[in-house]
Amino acid sequence: MQKWPYQRLTTLIIMIPLVSFYSFALDLYIPLLPTIQHDLQATRVVMQYTNSLFMFACGIGQLVFGPISDRCGRRPILFASCITFVLANLICANAGDVSILLAGRILQAIGACGCYLVSFATIRDIYPDDNASAEMFSYLNIANSLSAIFAPYLGSIIGSYLTWHAIFYLQTCSSLLTLIMCFALFTETTSSTSGKGMSLTTVFWNYVTIFCHVNYHAFTLPAAVGMGSFFAYYSVSPYLYQEVLGFDASTFGILYGTCGVTFFIGSYICGLCVARFGILHSLYIGLSFHTVGCIGVLASHWLSQTLSVLPFHTSMILIILGASFMIGAGIGGTMAPFAKMAGAAFAMISCYKFLLSDLTGDIVMHFYTNSPASLGYSLLSLNLIAWLVLLGLRKKLVSGREDPSAKLARAMDLPQDQIL
Repeated sequence: MQKWPYQRLTTLIIMIPLVSFYSFALDLYIPLLPTIQHDLQATRVVMQYTNSLFMFACGIGQLVFGPISDRCGRRPILFASCITFVLANLICANAGDVSILLAGRILQAIGACGCYLVSFATIRDIYPDDNASAEMFSYLNIANSLSAIFAPYLGSIIGSYLTWHAIFYLQTCSSLLTLIMCFALFTETTSSTSGKGMSLTTVFWNYVTIFCHVNYHAFTLPAAVGMGSFFAYYSVSPYLYQEVLGFDASTFGILYGTCGVTFFIGSYICGLCVARFGILHSLYIGLSFHTVGCIGVLASHWLSQTLSVLPFHTSMILIILGASFMIGAGIGGTMAPFAKMAGAAFAMISCYKFLLSDLTGDIVMHFYTNSPASLGYSLLSLNLIAWLVLLGLRKKLVSGREDPSAKLARAMDLPQDQIL
């Protein structure tokens, strides 16, 4: 293993394209959902599957890639994932029916989630300090916000002048360029012996170690709720804005982009807040904004028979602002005790986030009735649960100084070397 040779800015420049595979695969696609649905003669339910199965595959894929990256290193997983993402986009671009598109979207998710996991696990390798890594996690979220700012509008323009197939060719080209850049610049950050001899039993006990840790339950739930909020909004927004409020795809892309701007600003401010106030207090800030936004979404439904864009969209801005804090600080808090198994830890976090996001989006769309009611009730319920869990466990939280594997080994009367 070579020492990581880059400063923070260069590190972010390398990592952001890798993280953005996931977000661009969603955001370029969203304004064209009605068009693709019409061209492939699919139903709204089936089109939701192209998103929900994407999230599901991202979640499950993390559990596979996490321990493999700890054992074999970050670079092999990175390159395999990039190549998979390239091939998946070519399949989607040439899809003649919705079943082929579904298969391509699942492969897209597998490629994207591998790159996503490697990026965050590498940051934990490079920055072992709790607050430093949490700060960098927040800055990595900038990639997702940049995608939400520009990609929906770009997707709508591409759909207007070309066809929806072109968005997948665009992703093919960008991912090929990223693959070339990483081949030249990306340096391995795990020791060649750190995961040597890791058996399925060891992988299992690593996951048990993480799952049994108080930080996992206290911090990952708010992060998952934050990500689920964005995905639920992603799922329902094209129908609310285009079918209920009557906006065209380009205007919808601009409105959606303002949420991306909010996430961008929130992620940056979260990084500053974590550095100054710590992870826990930054998480309180995020949950508070999220609570106010959820109440605002419901108020926009309760107080008017006709949906008005200003109160609804303002409330969504507050939700997304809160979500940016919840994701950045939540990931940092969960990862803090797991420097020795960063890949497995981030796999568990991401699986939680993606699966809860999938479930939240499906619930919101199942109960969708041309109003924001299902969105508001679902997100407020999750918000309150996250508050209760965090406040209930706050006195038991630990920093990165505790060795979780030693603690679990003592509790289960196992030799510590059985747990990585």
